[in-house]
Amino acid sequence: MSHDEYLRPHRQAIISHGLMLLNLLFPVLIYLFLVVYWLKHRKSEDRLLYVAINQAFIAATISTLLFILANVLILIFAQYKSTFALITFEIYFVFVVPIFLIPGLMGLVKSNAHLIYYYPLLGRKFKTV
Repeated sequence: MSHDEYLRPHRQAIISHGLMLLNLLFPVLIYLFLVVYWLKHRKSEDRLLYVAINQAFIAATISTLLFILANVLILIFAQYKSTFALITFEIYFVFVVPIFLIPGLMGLVKSNAHLIYYYPLLGRKFKTV
């Protein structure tokens, strides 16, 4: 196995966490790229890539669904130029984003060091697999 072949899954794991983090900034748009990336690598033989891509996909799915839910609530109860919209997005960016940002950053750092990082709550599923 060449050095490049050895590093490839680790680079892909870093990209997985990076896409999840970018999804927090640009929900839905980056999520589409992550879905394609996940479909390509979701059954990887490399343990690091397998855990990274699946955790990143699940976390991005949850955060994207919460973003969509916030938008649906705004459309149902108010308009985007209302105080309700401002408060809804403040809640999203103050509470939801950090919940996913910190594990995503930890996963990115650990993957860069060729180590597996198990996200809190999500990681339980992958520790037993």
